[in-house]
Amino acid sequence: MSTLSFGSPGVLIFLLLLPFAWWALQRERRRRIAQLQTFGDESLLAGSSALPVARRRLGGSALHLGALALGVVALARPQLGDRPASLAQTGRDLLVLLDLSRSMNAAQVEAGPEAETRLAVAKHAVAAVLAASPGDRVGLIVFGGSAFLQLPLTSSHATFQRYLEAASTENLGDPSTSLASAFTAAATTFEHDGERGYQSVVLVSDGESGAGDLGPSLTRLRRASIPVFAIGVGSPEGAPVPADSAEAPEKWHRDHIGRIVVSRLEEGDLRRAARETGGTYVRWSAGAAQGLGTELSRMEKRTIASREGTERMDRFQWPLGLALAALVLEPMLGVTTRRKQR
Repeated sequence: MSTLSFGSPGVLIFLLLLPFAWWALQRERRRRIAQLQTFGDESLLAGSSALPVARRRLGGSALHLGALALGVVALARPQLGDRPASLAQTGRDLLVLLDLSRSMNAAQVEAGPEAETRLAVAKHAVAAVLAASPGDRVGLIVFGGSAFLQLPLTSSHATFQRYLEAASTENLGDPSTSLASAFTAAATTFEHDGERGYQSVVLVSDGESGAGDLGPSLTRLRRASIPVFAIGVGSPEGAPVPADSAEAPEKWHRDHIGRIVVSRLEEGDLRRAARETGGTYVRWSAGAAQGLGTELSRMEKRTIASREGTERMDRFQWPLGLALAALVLEPMLGVTTRRKQR
């Protein structure tokens, strides 16, 4: 047996205001009584005027309050019963490009005293973006010096999350960074899957790209109307890059002349990618990542999948009809009184 539920249950909290509304109505009633008493005794005035008696006025107040309560219930969208429905899933096709180069092991300085690595922060940023668009199909491309499709586009965000959490800088043999390879892999993937006009790329990287020309890959994305939404992780001040292995003789990675390698956030290519494809670039922060997700969620969507199911039936018409009936009935109380006096 179907039970009563509400589509917007939060609205019902306004029912708590009804005692105050009743108090206001009674205060107004007492004020009118006090004004009438300045003209004479109310019982004598009732016999020589068309004013409704006190009982009728009290009934009118009750009808006003009942109409208000029923209106609140109607706004809460009461639902009773189910009906067959075709449930459509709408969204976009979103490819996440995750930087797994060696520099992503550096600490994210802005994260606080117990700083996480840039890679850990990048995963938080991706999760924040996707939380705003639960209906999107998502896929994962990981890249360093080369790029490959780790997870094809899927509607299962839980599956995507498992792949995202498992991603590690140890997955790639080439520890360098090539944004061009990542963009080329994204363009190729979208040529074989998805629908033009409903595709987007989310790039999370520290921007340190030393290989490949971005021009050709960005041109492919721009011609296919695929915007790049880039999130920069790291800081311009930089942080030392840890050694490749915990068993290494020292803590930090060194260059060919023995200096500790300091990796910095390089925003130039990230800004360029967003600018040339009609996307957006933000430097990482919890608020910025969520804002980027909200911006993505507002973009035009298509029907990705549909299935047969059931949906709740709205019954707001019932309390709304009763509320209107109460408002129509209330003036008739005074009319009835006047007819009796005639």
